[in-house]
Amino acid sequence: MNRILIFLLLILASGPSPSFAEEPIRILFIGNSYTYRNHMPRMFMKIAKANGKQVEVNWCVKGKTSFYRHSLRKKVYQAIQWKKWDYVVLQGSSRDMLKDSITYYEKTLPGLNKIVSTIKRNNNKTKLVFFMTWAYKKGYPKFAYSNTHYKMIRRISAKYKALSIDFDALLSPVGLVFEKLYFKHHIKTLYKPDNGHPSPLGSYTAACSFYSVIFKERVSHTPQAYLKIKKHNEVESLVWKYTQSLK
Repeated sequence: MNRILIFLLLILASGPSPSFAEEPIRILFIGNSYTYRNHMPRMFMKIAKANGKQVEVNWCVKGKTSFYRHSLRKKVYQAIQWKKWDYVVLQGSSRDMLKDSITYYEKTLPGLNKIVSTIKRNNNKTKLVFFMTWAYKKGYPKFAYSNTHYKMIRRISAKYKALSIDFDALLSPVGLVFEKLYFKHHIKTLYKPDNGHPSPLGSYTAACSFYSVIFKERVSHTPQAYLKIKKHNEVESLVWKYTQSLK
């Protein structure tokens, strides 16, 4: 008995008692090919871990899917209800923000409301993050108000800013970051040859943007897996600068 007591006293004298392992921050990405290309959520996870964060990252994605179509998918609600998420990232189609007002108010917003309501019922402390998508490199020629990159990103960014206010959400301004990197800093390798989908550097830009918005700091350590991506250091620095100024 005395030996046990002495042992316990020695542990107490040696310093603070061991703490339980830190709970990971749980993050769910819901989106389409702009999210899943180049395994962007996994990029985000590796960036977070390389910078000392404990995270658990999952994703529920389907190509060519708008917010309204996401709201019709059973898998979206199964993913939401799977865990008590700390953050849920929401990404629809860039064209969601170009639709006529009838479609926007009768389909896009009701669909989003349904998704968000499910998120909040599952865990009312979950923080929403909107993924502001980028404009196509040459704009979307179907409409006069989106037929250049400049016009298209103005419309996309205005709508996403409004959504972030209406839903009391964080906003990752990836689309505006793309614009700055491409036109101001002449980083021309953000897009795939189709002028819409992201290159590996484009996806890395998005992942860094989410890191900066969620953790409120710049990426300081590049994961080993992404050292081969050209201009990654420049992007890490610029993303931090613009995620702070473009909200």
